[in-house]
Amino acid sequence: MTSSHSSRTNRFGWSVPSSVLSLWTLAVPLVTVWLFTSLGSNLSSSAAIDLGYALANLIVVVAMWTFIGNSGVLSFGHLAFVAAGAWTMSLLTISPLVKSSIMPDLAPFLADASVEPFVALIIAGVVGGLTALISGFALMRLHGLEAGIATFALLMLVVQVLTYWSAIGPKSGQSMTGVPRSFDLQSTMFVALIVIVIAWGYGQSRSARMLRASRENAQAAPASGISTTRHRIIAFAVSGALAGVGGAIWAQTNRVVQASQFGLDFTFTTIAMLIIGGMLSLWGAVVGTLLIAALNHVLGVVENGVQIGGVIVSLPSGSRLVVVAVLMVLIIILRPSGITGGREARWPFRPRDPFPAAAGRNRVQPPSEKTPAAAGAAV
Repeated sequence: MTSSHSSRTNRFGWSVPSSVLSLWTLAVPLVTVWLFTSLGSNLSSSAAIDLGYALANLIVVVAMWTFIGNSGVLSFGHLAFVAAGAWTMSLLTISPLVKSSIMPDLAPFLADASVEPFVALIIAGVVGGLTALISGFALMRLHGLEAGIATFALLMLVVQVLTYWSAIGPKSGQSMTGVPRSFDLQSTMFVALIVIVIAWGYGQSRSARMLRASRENAQAAPASGISTTRHRIIAFAVSGALAGVGGAIWAQTNRVVQASQFGLDFTFTTIAMLIIGGMLSLWGAVVGTLLIAALNHVLGVVENGVQIGGVIVSLPSGSRLVVVAVLMVLIIILRPSGITGGREARWPFRPRDPFPAAAGRNRVQPPSEKTPAAAGAAV
């Protein structure tokens, strides 16, 4: 997210308020998601099904960007909050009669609980946010690789609890079935758009700016009066709440929930989406998710066999993850900052540099050279 000037003059001599430039970074992802959903839903029934999963993944990836993109700390544990949200949605919407048959040891207050789907969605977000807030007090004091490993340990802990604690779920890792489908594709898209707006709004906040400043220089940030731990905890809680909503949407889309589903495969896929798009921008999170979703659908069709002329062309089962892994490796090697370069959507009528030769002498400092205060003002 950029821009702190009150206005800018474009190539036609018009003065563009900074508020318009800022809103542009929100409008482009929203319109892109709306167009992607509108086009995908009309292709075929299989495309519509894949689109539902794509929107659920989009919510999860945007939630991950809210923390990873602003803090610069890679988290492998956000699927813990996704699992918490999926579990909450399932327990609150499955019929009590079904719960009594598949989860006989369920705690009484959960066995009788039943609320409207949108209420369950909000509660799932609250549960995800509280889980992130409580764990954040311990995890967010760590830095670098230690923080990433600690978040992965949190994921393993949550998965084990959901697998074996029969008071809050089925016995020994069995599946929760009977999750009703209450949200159609348009409702899911509406939720995804709201999540994007919330993530963007957090990115505009003072706390997010201070967090990005500490991302640029972790050593100088405390000397500038920035409490890195406090701002990381805030970002972790906000992203946990959004991930909980993503988990609820995913459970409602999949309709069968099992603790083992929130493991390494899901973690790898969502992190790959964020890295390929560009983990430092909301626009990158959206582009990466939609690109991988489209690629995943096409490869799935080819895996089932496509007739070209008189020949049926097909790929071996499981080719999708292999292709995504290869694509991620290529992106990391050839363009480490992702497809978007870690930038938000740019205003198309921005002014050209009238003095390109002077640009080198008076160049803008790259983020790595900025002081924390300067970085916080610029983001």
